[in-house]
Amino acid sequence: MSDFHFLYPWRLLGLLLCVVLWFLPNPRLSGWHRLMDKPLAAGLLTGKAHHLLRVAPIICACAVIGQAGPSWQRDVPPALALHSDVMIVLDQRPAMYARDLAPDRNQRMQQKIMALMRSQPASRFGLVTWSGSAHLTVPLTRDPDFFALYLQAQSPAIMPNHSGSALRQAVTLAEHSFPPQGAARNIIVITDDLSQQEADWLSQRHTPLQVWAVGSERGGDLPAPWNSRGIDTRLKVAPFLALRDASISVTLADSGNDDIHAIGDQIHSSAVTQQHSRQGLRWKDSGYLLIIPLLAMVLIFRHQLLVVALVALPLTLHSAPASARWMDWWLTADQQGEMAFNNGSYRQAARRYQDPLWQGIASYYAGDYPRAAASFARAPASPQSLTWLANSYAKQKAWQKALTEYDRALSLDPEYRPAWSNRERVAWILIALRQKERERQQAQGKTMDYDPDGIRKDLHHQQGVRQKVWRQSASSTPQLEQWYDSLALSPADLLSTLYRNDTPETP
Repeated sequence: MSDFHFLYPWRLLGLLLCVVLWFLPNPRLSGWHRLMDKPLAAGLLTGKAHHLLRVAPIICACAVIGQAGPSWQRDVPPALALHSDVMIVLDQRPAMYARDLAPDRNQRMQQKIMALMRSQPASRFGLVTWSGSAHLTVPLTRDPDFFALYLQAQSPAIMPNHSGSALRQAVTLAEHSFPPQGAARNIIVITDDLSQQEADWLSQRHTPLQVWAVGSERGGDLPAPWNSRGIDTRLKVAPFLALRDASISVTLADSGNDDIHAIGDQIHSSAVTQQHSRQGLRWKDSGYLLIIPLLAMVLIFRHQLLVVALVALPLTLHSAPASARWMDWWLTADQQGEMAFNNGSYRQAARRYQDPLWQGIASYYAGDYPRAAASFARAPASPQSLTWLANSYAKQKAWQKALTEYDRALSLDPEYRPAWSNRERVAWILIALRQKERERQQAQGKTMDYDPDGIRKDLHHQQGVRQKVWRQSASSTPQLEQWYDSLALSPADLLSTLYRNDTPETP
């Protein structure tokens, strides 16, 4: 609540009316009380006390404070709040073969990771595996099939080094895998063993991080040949408790799905917190929360018209556009648009939103790309609005316009990752289309630079265009050569080959 403030502080002057109401005389006693002795009046006279004038200042104060716009958090568009980048840091030491989770820890956690990814369709997931060394297995992607292809091929047996623990290198590698700017970041460390030094190091990281603990205190059996190596599979609870005491979320993997829901809730909570800290977003007007106590007082004093008047009068002065509809008395147009967006009514949200950026996002999700482009064009120029505008043009296959807007976005922020990635895709599409057009023209014998009936003379010596012939060096990119040579291998064999030739990352 350190960010608490009022959006319209001058409206707090209405509290002077509350002070006036407080000091108004209370006509609680009738004229008989003034004529009769107090003991006799107390015994003979009965009547209902009128507490309205004592409650009226409280009701008026709530209404005035609500109109002043109390706020303590940013108003994040729903389209932004849904997006997260999640890096999975998966322990691949031999203890993950333990069978205290069926069929074993490694396979069970792979199933849970895929269930988590499918429950977060708007988020991108990446995978870093580690044992004695750390390796980037899958970069950030929204494609669950591509992610599952390499996740399910992963096992401790293909890791090149099992001596020591490369947890620090793995977390650092995961941090470096995030784009410089963009969606909210989350790192999920999945492990069955932590040292106290590693727990202390994790508690000092600035990137949002949570731990998914695997195993049990009793441990589990290992399959051959790992069962003869004296590997301790028991889950040591103390380091995980130390992490929880350091305010880092720790979730224990179970046989059901409760842990998946807990991890997903933590991802959403972290995303909302990070988005609220973003600059350039408006503050959220939370004055509507005071409607609840106001309505409660109206129900208590439902026969008192003055109470209704005190509630209705300030609400009619609300800054939202005048409208005869009841919802306009209680919620602003943007708040109504957000409710419609959250319910999936994107066209209705586009009609209700007043902010051109939000209006464009709702139209984009509704598939009305021309209207979305018109709304984004009216929004203040920013990397975000220009990227949305370019995306709208790309959906209409106006490729050149899309490239122009991506370039404008990058001119404002050269490091804005969504503009870079989307521009690259559109550029490849445009190149492919031009290549197809060129091939079509050549097939018809109508290329602009070639006349089949024309006569050309060979150029003399030194009159041609100098062009350097590039030859692939056998020693320049050995990993690239291995990648092409290994296309026929299974995903597990491919990962094993890459791990053996990968230089371990160091923090």
